[in-house]
Amino acid sequence: MNHYDYVEWLLYKNKAMSNKKMKEMEEHLYNCQACLDIFLSLINEQEENYAGDIVPSDFTPKVLENITKSKIIKLNTHRVNKVKKSINYQLGYYAAVASVTIFLTLSGFYTNLVDSVPKITASIQEVQVRQNLIANLSDRIIDSTSSLLFSIENNEKNMIEEE
Repeated sequence: MNHYDYVEWLLYKNKAMSNKKMKEMEEHLYNCQACLDIFLSLINEQEENYAGDIVPSDFTPKVLENITKSKIIKLNTHRVNKVKKSINYQLGYYAAVASVTIFLTLSGFYTNLVDSVPKITASIQEVQVRQNLIANLSDRIIDSTSSLLFSIENNEKNMIEEE
């Protein structure tokens, strides 16, 4: 939140700035207690007396009565607006989901998905078969090497015994 300093509030009070800037500062006063305190400190006794002269004596009761009425109306209106926004949001959400579903259906996404599941399963099985072939090949090489070495060893023993 951007705060305004004493000089800016003095300019605001004397209406020595653009209407746009004055509107911004006025909106800021509604939300910032620190700036409101600075602005209220600029009001002197003469201005207070002048305000007391131009404001009617029944001003406060009328304002309080209007505030009470307006709070009730605003609360009810706020609830209705909130419910309407919620319904509009949900309707928009379901419309978007339905649109995406229709688009995917028309583009054949689901058909391709159903057709590709068996292909994926077949490729997984093929990979497993290939892995088994590789594993079997290494086992066969080890067995062949062992039997070759065993046969060479036996041949050497036989040759030694014959001598």
